[in-house]
Amino acid sequence: MKKLSVFAAATLSVVLLSGCAGVQKVANKLDAKSGTHVTQEQLATFVKGKTRQEDVIKAIGYPPTKNEVSGKEVWSYPYSLITALPFVGENQSETTVFEFDKAGVLTNAYKAVGSTNGIL
Repeated sequence: MKKLSVFAAATLSVVLLSGCAGVQKVANKLDAKSGTHVTQEQLATFVKGKTRQEDVIKAIGYPPTKNEVSGKEVWSYPYSLITALPFVGENQSETTVFEFDKAGVLTNAYKAVGSTNGIL
């Protein structure tokens, strides 16, 4: 009888845990995403003083926003993620920024991170 109870508890645990994994997969498909998500790994491939505008376009596409600030061309790639289910992931709001000199060579690249609260 004791072996049966242990087996039943183990089986129930596996079923419950696999259910949670299934909820996460469904939630990921329902999440609302907009913009261009640039990972930290992608960002690390761009080298200041070497990377050119064409390299960034080839890697992640044309920027939705271009500005000129203090003689530099600044490209911004905003991204937001709103999770479908509360408590199953975190909302994200970030902008990846690239700054280029007049010759089109990268001078700076970074992420500007916004709010991750429930509303964004």
